[in-house]
Amino acid sequence: MALGMRSKLSLLFASLSAFVNAEVTVYTSETGTAALAQYTVASTDQTFLNPPAPPVDFNPAFFVQLYDGGMTGMGNPVSGGLFGFSIELSVAAMLMGEKPAVIRPEFLNYCALLEARGGSVTIRVGGNSQDKATLNMNGNPNGHTIQKYQGTDASKTETPEVHFTPDLLLTMAEISKLVNANWFFGIPFVNSNADGNAALVLQQARSTLGQNLLGLQLANEPDLYSINQKKSNTYAIPDFMGDTSYMIQNLTITDPILAGPSVCCFWSIEQLLDAGYLNWFQPQLKYIDVMHYPDNNCAQPKPDPQTKYVRYVSHHEVQNLVAPYLAASGAAVAAGKQFMMMETNTASCGGFPGISDSFASALWAADYAMQMAYGNFTYGLLHFGGQNVYYNPFTPPPTNMTKIRKWNTGPIFYAQLVAAEALGKSGNARVIDLLVDNNSDNRAGYAIYENGIASRMLFVNYVQPTTGPTANDYVATFAVGGAQTGLPSKTPATVKVKYLRADTINSKDNITWAGQSFGSQFMSDG
Repeated sequence: MALGMRSKLSLLFASLSAFVNAEVTVYTSETGTAALAQYTVASTDQTFLNPPAPPVDFNPAFFVQLYDGGMTGMGNPVSGGLFGFSIELSVAAMLMGEKPAVIRPEFLNYCALLEARGGSVTIRVGGNSQDKATLNMNGNPNGHTIQKYQGTDASKTETPEVHFTPDLLLTMAEISKLVNANWFFGIPFVNSNADGNAALVLQQARSTLGQNLLGLQLANEPDLYSINQKKSNTYAIPDFMGDTSYMIQNLTITDPILAGPSVCCFWSIEQLLDAGYLNWFQPQLKYIDVMHYPDNNCAQPKPDPQTKYVRYVSHHEVQNLVAPYLAASGAAVAAGKQFMMMETNTASCGGFPGISDSFASALWAADYAMQMAYGNFTYGLLHFGGQNVYYNPFTPPPTNMTKIRKWNTGPIFYAQLVAAEALGKSGNARVIDLLVDNNSDNRAGYAIYENGIASRMLFVNYVQPTTGPTANDYVATFAVGGAQTGLPSKTPATVKVKYLRADTINSKDNITWAGQSFGSQFMSDG
């Protein structure tokens, strides 16, 4: 059967079985109309880059052979909640709402869209601001759920010190009553529970979130503690192992609930495993996790995004993001643990203008999600910052515009919709990278099996058309069994196809998934 990539910049989603129509509750709030004020921060930036040139050897057609019963090398079963959210603690109330009674309806709508397709939504609350966070049981002086103070470390992200109230956890629990949201929460680590605060956070998170708590993250990027002056300038892996052991004993953690070691940059996950991290803490660990961004936008001087663009329209680059973790994911699975990417996105420190907020990021992220599923990642969570970042899946308007403007939907959120729908609700999706067209760099293809049945396929076309809307389209032809395989043909007579489309890979607005769009800036209610 032939499947044509009808738009040069479309991600093709082919279902080999019928789609199920899902009902979604839409949450609303009143929004007036007024002239759009000039507002120039990263989340509304209009930088456009020059797209990479099409390859000179573009192949307009290729064939994919599938097999009934499964294919050698498929990833382990994953759920449709794989590609979720990582929310920085300091901005959690801005996104979710201040109190359980005033949850942001737009946030609920975005979550409900993922739940309708993948059965659940996975959300982590934490990040750099978790490490010194303080839980104030009696409220903050300013009356808000989150109060920020000037940070004292040397973090490139200028991390504030956060004081939060139980209303944050109560809001999260209330969200889980409305949508099937499941949570990771970060435990303060830097002060080693010297004041009892970490124990209080742990107890409140467990009791408030209950069965919707997937795990507790113990430490956040500990390999940066030295350079960010959170610990001594000689802080090393043995120190971290000792601190982790002390925290586990001091907090009396005996059951598998922890996610760690959450390394990102200077220590590799293999170094931690070689040091005994998995063996030492096996009774308390549920997840072995890492954190990684494909590029560093924290550097000074800032890198030129134009020189980076080609990396985000490359299937090989996506494969290279996951490949370094395959040995660790295998070790985790062999030990009965799950492996996950606790935090990722297009680039650190808010992403790149013209890339992180363009359609290219949606194609890249859809490819990345499937590659993580293929590599035995249970979850891969896209990070949110505040207003002044480029990579947010969605961003509320600034507080002085909330009565007159709606939210911005980032292109990358469309990839989360695609991934949730591709993986589905069964919790038994097994993904394989088809290495299409001899593992071409400018396209990607995946098959998704459920219970041995080829259920869905997903194709990505990274190439920007230059001579017309149909230039550089390709046609993918596939068969299930039959022909030279010597097996009975199970190729379906018809398939349903959905396209993720935009005018160019530079597009920031009016992207469509199956003909539906969140529109332009300040137009979305989720």
